[in-house]
Amino acid sequence: MDVSKELVRGCLLYDFKVGLLATTSSHRICQAFGDSAVNEYTARNWFEKFKSGDLSLCDKARTGRPQALDDEALQAAIE
Repeated sequence: MDVSKELVRGCLLYDFKVGLLATTSSHRICQAFGDSAVNEYTARNWFEKFKSGDLSLCDKARTGRPQALDDEALQAAIE
């Protein structure tokens, strides 16, 4: 079953709020949505984020190469 990141993160946040451990949470999510839904390492990272007070379920902007190709910028670079 293909599950969205936001759904998994919502489940992680819920489990965090009710006092479960990250490892327990990841096992429960994988039991419900399949083994590849979330790994323990990722669950621990999200729990640490929640512990710091950041309850957002969205990815933060990152530096580096943009994910999407800008056709106009590419065309300008070619010309």
